Amino acid sequence: MAYPFFYERFDSIEFIQLSEASIHHIVHVLRMKKGEQFWLTNGKGIKCRTLLTDVSKRDCAIEIVEMIVEEKPSNNFHLAISFTKNPSRIEWLLEKTTEIGVAEITPLITKRSEKIFFKKERFEKIVVSAMLQSQQTFLPIINEPIYFEEILKSTEPIKLIAHCLENEKKAMNDVLKENQSTIILIGPEGDFTPEEIHAAIQNNFIPVSLGNKRLRTETAGLYACVVFNSL
Repeated sequence: MAYPFFYERFDSIEFIQLSEASIHHIVHVLRMKKGEQFWLTNGKGIKCRTLLTDVSKRDCAIEIVEMIVEEKPSNNFHLAISFTKNPSRIEWLLEKTTEIGVAEITPLITKRSEKIFFKKERFEKIVVSAMLQSQQTFLPIINEPIYFEEILKSTEPIKLIAHCLENEKKAMNDVLKENQSTIILIGPEGDFTPEEIHAAIQNNFIPVSLGNKRLRTETAGLYACVVFNSL
């Protein structure tokens, strides 16, 4: 049976407290009754099947019926991408990559980046909603924006950079390996500068192609996420 899915921050099932937003959704939106059940995840791999033991207009009491602990995947996907000037396009990217499978998203500040409209609280609400929609138990990490030079210090086993210059590049799916975490750098609409590309290669980033079409920044990010998750 498909139960509703909810998210709350908790580290132990002994200290679960439903938020006002969750209570409102349970009581007034879904109109759930005593005896009904739902899933509750903490976004860190714990999923609990939860029973409503009491429901009032302003509150509800719960009992944990079953707890499932899922292992964190060994092959995490880290998308480091220059945010576009249009925030709605980035919000679309956050939603879709969360549904498909992304572990970490880092906004990049590059030489050609547009002004970043970074609204962490709003972005986190979007990824929470997408996580629940796709019924996953791991919430992607959204990092604060960092400068391009800082991302070059990344330590993922597989490090990739996608760019549009006619340099020698490999197909992305040819360099991915199962069970190995990957980071990919996606540039702004004007692409990375030649100097940035050179610096990335000097720091062991592998230049990759995302096909033979010129993609928008957010489309390139989604494409890379799909390729990674198709392994």
